[in-house]
Amino acid sequence: MKSLITTFVKYPFYANIIIAILIFAGGFSILKTKKSFFPERTSKFINVSVSYPGASPKEMEEGITTRIEEALRGIVGIKEITSNSFENFARVSIETTGQFDLDETLMEVKNAVDGISAMPIDAERPIVSKSRSFTQAIYLGLSGDVDLSTLKKYAQEIEDDFYASGIMSQISLQGFPNLEISVEVTEEDLLRYNISFDEISRAISQNNRDISAGMIKSDEEEILIRSRSRSVKPANIGEIILRANNDGSFIRIRDIATVKNKFADVSSLSLMNGKNAVYIMINKLNNEDLEEISVFCNAYVEKFNKIHKGIELIVTFDFLGMLNSRLDMLLSNGGLGLILVIVTLALFLSFRLSLWVAWGIPSAFLAMFIVANLYGITINMISLFGMILVIGILVDDGIVIGENIFTHYEKGKTPKQAAIDGTMEVLPAVTTSVSTTIIAFTPILFLSGRMEFLREMAFVVIVSLFFSLIEAFFVLPAHLASPHILRRKSRKSKIRKILEKFINFMKNKIYGRILKIIIKWKWIAVTMPVFFLFLTIGLIQGGFIKYTIFPAIPFDMFKIDIAFKPSDGEKQTFKYLQKFDKIVWQVNDELQFTCWTYSNYAW
Repeated sequence: MKSLITTFVKYPFYANIIIAILIFAGGFSILKTKKSFFPERTSKFINVSVSYPGASPKEMEEGITTRIEEALRGIVGIKEITSNSFENFARVSIETTGQFDLDETLMEVKNAVDGISAMPIDAERPIVSKSRSFTQAIYLGLSGDVDLSTLKKYAQEIEDDFYASGIMSQISLQGFPNLEISVEVTEEDLLRYNISFDEISRAISQNNRDISAGMIKSDEEEILIRSRSRSVKPANIGEIILRANNDGSFIRIRDIATVKNKFADVSSLSLMNGKNAVYIMINKLNNEDLEEISVFCNAYVEKFNKIHKGIELIVTFDFLGMLNSRLDMLLSNGGLGLILVIVTLALFLSFRLSLWVAWGIPSAFLAMFIVANLYGITINMISLFGMILVIGILVDDGIVIGENIFTHYEKGKTPKQAAIDGTMEVLPAVTTSVSTTIIAFTPILFLSGRMEFLREMAFVVIVSLFFSLIEAFFVLPAHLASPHILRRKSRKSKIRKILEKFINFMKNKIYGRILKIIIKWKWIAVTMPVFFLFLTIGLIQGGFIKYTIFPAIPFDMFKIDIAFKPSDGEKQTFKYLQKFDKIVWQVNDELQFTCWTYSNYAW
């Protein structure tokens, strides 16, 4: 190890090559690294869904869910099977171990489900699909003083534009029920024509469908016989004949009923600022970039609002904004840390030395981004948390090595010899100090299940600390060995003399006396940490100290939940919603008035 350090000190060209590689390759990696709100994980889930109209949850469990579970028992690579049986519908979720290719497991599951021969006759064909891993990107709201059908039409046009961009692929629309074809008939017309609901239903099901009648073959050609009568247009359904009269006339559906497209009759209403609203939810896949999605959507919102009047498209929540706030925190903390390191070392040691020691922070992050980009890690809330966590540790080894090199130089050694001896003297201690932190974070790399996303935090910490160690052992001594960095000054400044007196006072009068007491009463010194450890455990177990996995982060929104009795209708619900909506706007006006009053008073 000493010969390698000596080589870098004698030939600083190698250290300069490392710095150049870090700057260019690290900068390129940062620009290439994608952004996401949460870490991206490979999907391990396969879903099986079956529809069975008219079946109760018990019938779904006994006739479908149990049979699917039995068919999947012999498949290798399945970790856990979770099933849910509802009215008319059943869903089976399969979690794989991740040791085998998901597509191969998907094919085995599909073959096993298709091989079930005892499915109910009226049950629809099972749908087997794999879950895609995605994270949230951006939420938008479309509102205006128009009916819900118009809003839906505009929302679908926006959805088509988003798909056509090629930037995003996971888009969903919410805020309106499903469309259905409504055939409405009055009791008076049913009695007048002596027609029942069953006749109308039977006429539609028998006439509004596609029928294949086989094929006619000849030596010259083949003719397929098909009747394509299925239609979703209300006008075509209205033309269906219900009954033929003796005089040759017909009774059609349009003669006794009103056929139209309308939303399903469900108790659902979405409002935004008191107006009808449709919401557009956009998620991102692993191969998509959060920043590209956010930039495109915000530009589209601005363009849309300029063209359309009476309808407003707004961004209700942008996950990139929260990610950028965490990134700003990292940059501010890193910048502040660099300034403090430079100022502190400049006061006690040397300004130029402090610059090279502070270089340890950006160099470790540049190297980390190179490796992270190769492993497909994104800039997300968890990886940024790891960077913020490790930023205060990165420069510690550089400070220790730099200070020890400066001490050897003050003893009369040449800069190169001081760099070699100073580095070798603290090498075991620095290696042990950084290695213990790396070892402490290593178990997080093996987490699985819901806590798997913490792996990226551990990856960032471990890789950054490893490269900070490399930089401190080879690059830092090579540059501190320069006579331009380590040079003797003829006289010390007044500030330096005052600082040295203060350090000597703290070292000899304060720390020295406390150290003597601790050495004399060593059993008390050993017992006190153990005492506080058990005291802390007792406070946690007693409920005096609360703990949680994730802290409660205040958002700029809140939610109101209202529960009614089952017999209460939607009118009462809407009445209370209007009441709360009115109260919220009153409070908003009061807060604005209060802020205006305070601002005028301060002025």
